Amino acid sequence: MDAAPRFLHALGHALDLRLRRGDTVVRFTSEDTLASRAGELIEENPRPAFSFSAAGVRYGTLPLAGFEQWPWTRPLAARGIVSLELSQRPTSASVAAFLDLASGLIPFDAPIPTEGIHWSPLESAPHDSGDDYPLDEALTVVRQLFRSASKGQPLRKGDIAAVVAALNCVLAGEHGLPLPLLQVKSREGYQPAHSLNTALLAMRVAEALHLGADERRACGIAALVHDIGMARIPDIEDPARFTNMDRARVRAHPLEGARLLLREGEALEGAAVVSYEHHLRQDGTGYPRLNYPREPHLLSRIVAVVDAFDALLAPRPDRPGFEPTAALREIERSAVIQFDPRIVAAFSEAVDQAAGRRHLSLTLRPN
Repeated sequence: MDAAPRFLHALGHALDLRLRRGDTVVRFTSEDTLASRAGELIEENPRPAFSFSAAGVRYGTLPLAGFEQWPWTRPLAARGIVSLELSQRPTSASVAAFLDLASGLIPFDAPIPTEGIHWSPLESAPHDSGDDYPLDEALTVVRQLFRSASKGQPLRKGDIAAVVAALNCVLAGEHGLPLPLLQVKSREGYQPAHSLNTALLAMRVAEALHLGADERRACGIAALVHDIGMARIPDIEDPARFTNMDRARVRAHPLEGARLLLREGEALEGAAVVSYEHHLRQDGTGYPRLNYPREPHLLSRIVAVVDAFDALLAPRPDRPGFEPTAALREIERSAVIQFDPRIVAAFSEAVDQAAGRRHLSLTLRPN
């Protein structure tokens, strides 16, 4: 998804120059750059589509990270341009005409060339159905992240950022309704759903702790990939007969996850720390064992709480899944020894505020 932000930056720059009515050569250069960025985008996605609203920019059905407050979102929507789609690299004439239209230099109904570039007015814009799970597209992306990790392929950092932006939109528009947690029955579907749930809950706790926007985003990213190392752990042949070797393999996933994330470079270094630390306990135990026990990072402590909570909700071969209220009580009983009491308190408060009662919503999904 790297080409999408570059295209929007080029579009915003070209529109800025249109309004300034500055150097003609500079304006022509910005048009050429925009056409080039459109070509790059089409190479990445044959039919890229954007939509613009007060919530920010969506690329396809996912919010585009970093464009929640893009300055051209409202002006485009006000001009009646609420969606934009490319079918091929646009011609120079269609780029120039679209920029004139979008910046208000020509009437909206003026006949202009549209080769390769199309937009939708307000009345024909698509709308979300309230019956759909709001994070279906995000879940699909997380499944692909785990598939890539299982094959040793690079992780698409743009996809991770887009999912976190989608979670942020759900949280921002929640208005006190229960958090929509996924619950799946299949072993294959558990890990992506668990990662999505953990990220959603972690961002809610980060908000309750009054962390800044950048820290909340970092918390969401770290929580989303905290268990990515599980993608590299061999399947357990018989979960009902969990052997010592199986336990050793599972306990290797924090280190394996940290290795995968560090391989991605500086952008995921913080997430690598959380992956490594999220099973460490407040009393110095947990795993992986440290030669010199220390307090885990704040984000690791947040993820540890919500990771354990969501894990309790899932059924296991030796027990049924906990009801949300019982799971929360279990977490509270484990404070001080296993978890940071301040984070447990913030989590309990977040649950109350989100649900209006002492439990969370569970959205059952097909296997």
